[in-house]
Amino acid sequence: MQSQNPLQPTRPKNHPHRPHRRSRIPLSCDPCRARKYASCKYRGPKDGATSVSSAAQRGSTNGEAMHQRIDHLEHLVKKLIAERPSPSHDRVVTPESPNFEPGPSADGSHGKDMKGPGKTVMDGLHSVYIGGGDWHAVLHEINELKSTWNQAQYDHGNFRSTPSLAVDGSGLLFSEARPLDRMEILSSLPSKPQMDGLMARVFDRKTFPIAVPCILHMATFMREYEAHWRDPSRANFIWLGLLFSILSISMLAFHQHGEPPEYEGISESLFQLYRIRTAQCLLSGDIAKCLPYTVEALRFNATAELNRRDDNQRGLWLMSGVVVRTAVNMGYHRDPGHMQGISAVQMEYRRRVWLSVIGMDSIASFLGGLPRTLSDTYSDTMEPRNLHDWELSEDIAVLPPSRPLTEATPVTYMIVKGRLFRALGRVADFNSLPSPGSYETVLDIDRTVQEAYHSVPPFMRFPPAADGNGGLSLSLAGITNVSLLALYHKGMCSLHRTFLAKGRTEGLYSFSRQRCTSSALALLAIQEDMQPSFYKLSQTRQMLTLAAMILLLELELRRKAPGAEESPDSDLLLKALNSSSTRWAEAAGVCEEAEKAHQSLAGMLSAFSQTANETGSSQTVSPGTPFGLLGLTPDSLDGSNAGISFDEGSQNLGFDWVCRCERES
Repeated sequence: MQSQNPLQPTRPKNHPHRPHRRSRIPLSCDPCRARKYASCKYRGPKDGATSVSSAAQRGSTNGEAMHQRIDHLEHLVKKLIAERPSPSHDRVVTPESPNFEPGPSADGSHGKDMKGPGKTVMDGLHSVYIGGGDWHAVLHEINELKSTWNQAQYDHGNFRSTPSLAVDGSGLLFSEARPLDRMEILSSLPSKPQMDGLMARVFDRKTFPIAVPCILHMATFMREYEAHWRDPSRANFIWLGLLFSILSISMLAFHQHGEPPEYEGISESLFQLYRIRTAQCLLSGDIAKCLPYTVEALRFNATAELNRRDDNQRGLWLMSGVVVRTAVNMGYHRDPGHMQGISAVQMEYRRRVWLSVIGMDSIASFLGGLPRTLSDTYSDTMEPRNLHDWELSEDIAVLPPSRPLTEATPVTYMIVKGRLFRALGRVADFNSLPSPGSYETVLDIDRTVQEAYHSVPPFMRFPPAADGNGGLSLSLAGITNVSLLALYHKGMCSLHRTFLAKGRTEGLYSFSRQRCTSSALALLAIQEDMQPSFYKLSQTRQMLTLAAMILLLELELRRKAPGAEESPDSDLLLKALNSSSTRWAEAAGVCEEAEKAHQSLAGMLSAFSQTANETGSSQTVSPGTPFGLLGLTPDSLDGSNAGISFDEGSQNLGFDWVCRCERES
């Protein structure tokens, strides 16, 4: 048996010896080798090769730019090598023709280099966002390098392929959805006459009871709709998912707001069917393939889900994250003014889609007490313009100037709501920090929320129109008016409530104490004119309970450490709470939770009332003094207003209203 040298490294038997080969240093550059030139700058000028001296005569400017691009390219390559240790298993694909000269954009601005390392690539019907750390960015740098070096492009089939769209199917959030074949999907659609009526109803913004985001260019969509009926087999799954999401919204409206005779007793089951079909289409079409209408279909599906459930706060927050990430995957977070080959109308509707998506994410996070999926730092998409639909024809080359917000258009409410929602998203982010943020940040967020609410045009301002019974109007316009004010109040309560106790002992935080108590009073003032049906919404109950807990906390702090002068006086706080308890009792007939809230609030108030009777109140209010919308206006509250949304687009998001008492420092 042959002895083995212990100093010699062993080699596994199943791995044959491979002789080590030293990498050969190329004697010519890649372009010269590709063109089969006999020589290049390494060996001097011969037979068509360019010498070093002749290349140097092109000027120092191109040389400096070339070196800068080479340095940048080297950095990208090193980064990718570090991140991808097994490149042999990766499919290297490239965008087609990444070189272009920036020209005037359709919105009237001049094309500029994309800020940041990534870009959105339009490839026919697909829209894909490619980050700066992707292989596409490296090849883009190579092409720009060759352009700077004034070298002619040479054909190479492997380097002109389009971005790969072969991705794994996305699981979505629909556990009950299973892929179906196209014929089974198509068989679920109603007849064309029925569809025509449902489509007309959903997109009638003046009468439809559910707020549907105006993110579809109707002329384009209806042309595709008519083409679908001429040949249903040609429609892709994503487009069908959009169609089913619209159908589900129409059936949900029938179920919640009254069924016409032809759908009596079946609207709920049809809603469930169309809801599942939407999920199946999105699953079969794969939302990661970046097909047209992917984000729109998800957003309409979210509208149906938002209005379907009143207590699924976590699931809806997760759903908003899926929609945001899908939109980012398709480049909606980058302003379309940076893109080439896109029409003015497409630009505007991409901006509308993005505003609708981030607005949903912000309000879901705010009402759920969770951080946003994406902060404003990562997006430069401009706000859509306040334009009428008739101004956005498909043949316009440049977008018209935006109309003032005082002029109502189909997109006015989306813009106004989007500003407020994004401001409230900052509140959600701040409250989700692992450690307390600075008070300067609190004041900055306060100003942002203030500015957002003050941009609301007069016709959307509080107070809303009242109905004949003296309560808040249940019309979409009335709900819109009160929802914006209520959101503002709740935002102030959520932002400032952690400083309520400190505001009594430290003058720095007295501003937060005033903001928090006055906004809580304003929320209970809104309750005075609420109809009992509003209490069916969990957001209504959570908002009112939050306001009551804040005022009870303030009364408890005053009881422990009485002050010389309290503003607002304790009698006003007690009167507001007693009135709120009465309204809870009146709503007990329509909502079981209202009776529980009444009993809890009445029990806590009895202790405060007994204390007040024993000690005597320094400031009193006449028993006949009304407490309600006429007694507390936004002006009387020094502009500190915000609360919960009755907006149909977000009314089904729950919020953990539990107000924990702070430790007294």
